[in-house]
Amino acid sequence: MKRFSQRIGAVEAPTIIQLESISAPLRNSIWNLLVSLFDEGDSGWWHIAELSSQFFFKLPVDELPPYNHRRQEWLKKHLFAAPWYAVYDYVEFVVEWYERSRVRQRYRKDQLYLIFNRIFEEELSGYRFVGGELVPISSQAEVSAIESALSTTSATGLAGAHAHIIGALQLLAKRPDPDYRNSIKESISAVEALAKQLGTSDSQGLAGALTELAKKVPLHGALRAGLLSLYGYTSDEGGIRHAMLEEPNVGYDEAKYMAVACSAFVNFLAAKAQAGGILAAAK
Repeated sequence: MKRFSQRIGAVEAPTIIQLESISAPLRNSIWNLLVSLFDEGDSGWWHIAELSSQFFFKLPVDELPPYNHRRQEWLKKHLFAAPWYAVYDYVEFVVEWYERSRVRQRYRKDQLYLIFNRIFEEELSGYRFVGGELVPISSQAEVSAIESALSTTSATGLAGAHAHIIGALQLLAKRPDPDYRNSIKESISAVEALAKQLGTSDSQGLAGALTELAKKVPLHGALRAGLLSLYGYTSDEGGIRHAMLEEPNVGYDEAKYMAVACSAFVNFLAAKAQAGGILAAAK
């Protein structure tokens, strides 16, 4: 939430989404959360420093400082010297290893996702935890669309669509070299896989699958055309890659748009299928 001074315009609110950098306030906020997790008793930092040295930094554990507060200083020094992407790597590490850190468990893993996401949102980070993956998504509406698609496809047995959405996120989040082109392909493949599973698996491309699906549930012509246009963005009906994917400027914006848009279409088609009573048969 914006501060009072920002809301009345006395102080300009920051507007730059951080994708390949990390501001001092964001780094500090992440560290402050770590302090709240591990700063307790005489051993909180002892164990997380040991785990971090062995499994994250890959450094000799026998060279760690001998006292709890010194290990806190050691960890802070390494984290504040780390490049921006390594800080996010460490956030993922903490979430994964928190339950094994021998400190009193204040939060479950799903709660940690929410707490970190709140920090990322407040500090204008371009990254969020979505489906357990830390990915470059910059608004809550976008996160909600993707999370809803993951939840729906998982709960209703739409395994192909679910796997393609996960694949798109993983390729979008790949660091230091995200694979935007293949992320786009995975996103549209999620729509095609769902349409084929709900329509007819042997149908020709997305157009054929939607034609079969339209026999079972009502699909507005404009929405069907929109789906086909989205499909044509990446391939023609013969499966040949569209020239767009060969252009040098395909990047984060295009890949993020496709992940969000295709997730929204997955949600739409699944809702229509569920209302039409055919989703259970597709499991």
